[in-house]
Amino acid sequence: MGVLSKNKYVLLFLALLAVSSSAWVVRFLPELSATTIAFWRMFLASIMAFTISYKTIFTFVPNKKILLAGIFLGFHFALFFRSVQLTSIAEAALLGTIAPVFTEIYSIVFQKKVFSVKVFFGLSLALLGAYILISQSSFSDTSTTGNLLAVLCSIAMAVVLIVGKNVRKSVGLLEYSRWVFLGASFCLFFISVAEGVNVFSFSKNDFGWFVFLAAVPTMVGHNIFYFLVKSLSATTVAAVPLGEPVISSLGAYFLFEEPVGISVFLGGAITLIGVYVVIKNDTGT
Repeated sequence: MGVLSKNKYVLLFLALLAVSSSAWVVRFLPELSATTIAFWRMFLASIMAFTISYKTIFTFVPNKKILLAGIFLGFHFALFFRSVQLTSIAEAALLGTIAPVFTEIYSIVFQKKVFSVKVFFGLSLALLGAYILISQSSFSDTSTTGNLLAVLCSIAMAVVLIVGKNVRKSVGLLEYSRWVFLGASFCLFFISVAEGVNVFSFSKNDFGWFVFLAAVPTMVGHNIFYFLVKSLSATTVAAVPLGEPVISSLGAYFLFEEPVGISVFLGGAITLIGVYVVIKNDTGT
């Protein structure tokens, strides 16, 4: 990350482009369960991370916090991919990226962060926008369920970033991410067993998409987030994917001719403004 680390905005933009592609891929795999897609994304990403950092495979043992982050990352992906299958990409991408709302709540409640009227106002706006999205969804009969799953997916990601902020102070990037990805894949495998889903049932063409998801949105996108969370606040890093709904929605419009309804536009605008207010007034480290 040498040269690029000098310009964090470049890295954040690259991460945004990378993670925005995942929602489109899910639509190219309509016959597969969300859990199957998420499992192979995480498992292959862990293999890639272990391969790159092979020199420290036998010298670093993950702690409980890293394994906890992996479990929540697994739930994050399972919830997000299922959300995309139940609602529009615009709604899933937007509600799946409001993690900064929850990281800020955590900082105030558990880390005794000084209460800010401006931050509270921003949180209120963000939640109001999310409510508008959920209550006025018109994509399908399953949109409400899909949107609620997207919100839960944001909560899971908030936990991953909060834990990562603490762990990354003393643990290397790949040493951290390889175990987080592996932990997520194990979590997803157990979820698949509970659901009665066979994660080994897929075509050769599907596997190519799994590799793409592991390499681009995960190894590039998520690793940049984990790299920057060491020096930036968890809330700030969590805010970066807020641009994902814009990119994902544009792609969905051109790739799938998926319309963006008034509730998505109104609720999305309110949510983005709210989270912007939160980030602008975030003084945490």
